[in-house]
Amino acid sequence: MTTTITRRAIVGTLLASAASVVGIVGVAAPAQAADQYVALALGYVNENPPVTMAGGSAISGSQDQAAQNALTNCVNNGGGHCVTVVIGTNECAAAASNDFGEREGASAATRAAAESAAKAKLQNQTGAKVIVSSCSNGSTPPPPPNDPPKPPAPKQGPTVSFNTVVGGLEAHITDRSGETSQCTYATDGFNRSFALAANSTYDLRIVPAIPRFKNWTVTITCDNGTSTTATTYF
Repeated sequence: MTTTITRRAIVGTLLASAASVVGIVGVAAPAQAADQYVALALGYVNENPPVTMAGGSAISGSQDQAAQNALTNCVNNGGGHCVTVVIGTNECAAAASNDFGEREGASAATRAAAESAAKAKLQNQTGAKVIVSSCSNGSTPPPPPNDPPKPPAPKQGPTVSFNTVVGGLEAHITDRSGETSQCTYATDGFNRSFALAANSTYDLRIVPAIPRFKNWTVTITCDNGTSTTATTYF
C-alpha cells in the first residue's frame, strides 16, 4: 500500500513539472518576424559626362530575389549595364551617383541617413545626387513636387487670303484661336464687323469695290484678343 502511494505521488509530481515547463516555453518563445530585404540597382542612361543614371528598387523576403527584381526594375526604367549597389536588411537603403558615372550605395536605419551616407561615399561630389532610395518596410521618397503650370500659349490671330470676284474682292478669314468671337475687318475707307465661329472660315465679300491697283493693308481685330494684319493688291 505504501509503495503504490509513493509511485502515484512521483508520477503526479513529474506530470505537474512537465506541464509547468510546457507553459513556460509557450510564453517565452514568440514567433520572430521574417527578414525583409531592400535592394537598389543603378544603370546608365547616358554614359558621357554629365552621366545620367536610372535606378531600380525591390523589396522581398529573399535577398537574391530582391536583387534580381531591382535589376529588372532598373532596366525597365531605362538603365543600361544595371548593377545592384546595395541590399539592406530590415532597414533603408539609398543609391547615389555623380556626373562621372560613379555608383555608390549605403543602408541605414532611416532613409535620410542612407541617402546622406550614399552621397558621402562618392569620391567626386560634382553632380552628386541620390538616384533611388527605399526602405524594407515599403517606405519610398515622396514624389517630386509638380512643375509649376506653364502659361497657356498665346492665341493665334486668324489667317486671311483674298481672291477677286465679280464686282469686287472676297476675303477668306479663318479662326485659329479656337474661340468664337466678334471681329472687325478694316482697311482704308472700309470697315466691316462679322462673327467668326471657332475654327471656322468666314467669307467676307467686299462688293461693289473698284480696283485701284495698289497694295491695301488690312487689319482684322477680334474681341478674343487676337488680330492679324495682311496686305493684298487690288
